[in-house]
Amino acid sequence: MGTGLQNLGELERSNLAFDVAALLRESIATGEIPPGTRLVEVEVARQLGVSRGPLREAFRILETEGLLDSHPGRGSFVSTISERDIREVYSLRCILEEETIRLAAKRVTTEDIDSLERTLEAMITAAKAGESSKVTELDFQFHSHIWAMADHKRLMGVLEGITTQIRMYLAVQTQLYDDMAAGISDHQEFLEALRHHDGEAGAAAMRNHLQVAANVVLDYFRKKKDT
Repeated sequence: MGTGLQNLGELERSNLAFDVAALLRESIATGEIPPGTRLVEVEVARQLGVSRGPLREAFRILETEGLLDSHPGRGSFVSTISERDIREVYSLRCILEEETIRLAAKRVTTEDIDSLERTLEAMITAAKAGESSKVTELDFQFHSHIWAMADHKRLMGVLEGITTQIRMYLAVQTQLYDDMAAGISDHQEFLEALRHHDGEAGAAAMRNHLQVAANVVLDYFRKKKDT
């Protein structure tokens, strides 16, 4: 697999399966382990420095989250991505994140604006340096800050439930921008809408941003499927 995963042999045994699942989930989210990759138990166990019992339990956790597919006699594979998956995740994000920015606009503080400005400045710096993985992580941080500002537990719960898929597609999306700095410029519109407590302007900017992003990722996977 060649993922360079760290050794987890020192972790508490009672939490080991959850820690292994968390590490694999992170590697899937960032694209380090791509969709369709076969995870060979003996090889993954060796790389992580764990026994196959906790590893199998970790695999079961990821299966319930829809991140792994297991096939008797063939093994476990990172779930592949379909056009339907992409459309559904982005359409769900659109519904939820339009509402989160509306709610956030009512609650935004000076400290929130300052924090979002710092994150956006760091994103732009990373984009100009061509650091796509850093841009991806900061982009997710920017959006998740808005989720937290909305202060809506159930909205947050649904968004957290698709966080791995969001980060997977965000990593692809960021790498496909011809100009990363231009690609993240929409975030300035979110910031200005929040600064002026204009939830509807923020929702409109969010809707446009996510629709464009969905098309970018869909085009990529269609071309990849045809090659």
